[in-house]
Amino acid sequence: MQVPSVATGTQPLVVTTEAGSSKPFNVTVNATEPGLLAPSSFDLNGTQYVVALYSDGSTYVLPTGAIAGVTSRPANPGDTITIYGIGFGPVNEGTPQGEIAQGQTTLAAPVTVTIGGIPAIVSYAGLGPNYVGLYQFNVMVPSGVSGPSVPVTFSQGGTAGTQKLYLAVN
Repeated sequence: MQVPSVATGTQPLVVTTEAGSSKPFNVTVNATEPGLLAPSSFDLNGTQYVVALYSDGSTYVLPTGAIAGVTSRPANPGDTITIYGIGFGPVNEGTPQGEIAQGQTTLAAPVTVTIGGIPAIVSYAGLGPNYVGLYQFNVMVPSGVSGPSVPVTFSQGGTAGTQKLYLAVN
C-alpha cells in the first residue's frame, strides 16, 4: 500500500470499503522504514535471497535453476545488478509520495550495500523511474566474494537494515 504524505509519529487509520468503515486504530509512521524486495518465493531451503536482476530485466541472481521456470545464474564480481526496495524515504528531486517518478532521483539519506562483508559500489540509489514508491539500487558485485549464499546487507543514513538476505556469487 502506498501511504500518502502524512506527518510522522502515531496516526489514526480508518479503512473504508463498500461495506463501511472500520473504527480508527493507531499506526506509527516513520520517516523511513526501508526493506529490500525478498518475497517468500525466494526463500530457498531456509536461505532468503534478495531479488536481484541483471540488466536484461529477466535473469535473476540466484543459483542456476533454483526456481523452476525462472531464468537465473550467480553473479560474478564486477557485474552490476539491480535490487529493488520500499520505504527508503524522500528523494532530493522532490518527487512527492504517491506520484510516478519521472527520470532518475537520488535518495536524501545515503544507502550503502555490502556483499559478503565487502562494500559494494552503488551507482544508482533512487526511485525506480516510472514507478510509484519503488526504489532501485544498481550495485556492482565486489571482488573477493563467492559462494551459493553470500550475505547482503544495507544501511541508510548509518542505520543498518534488519533483513537477513543472500545473493549467489561465482
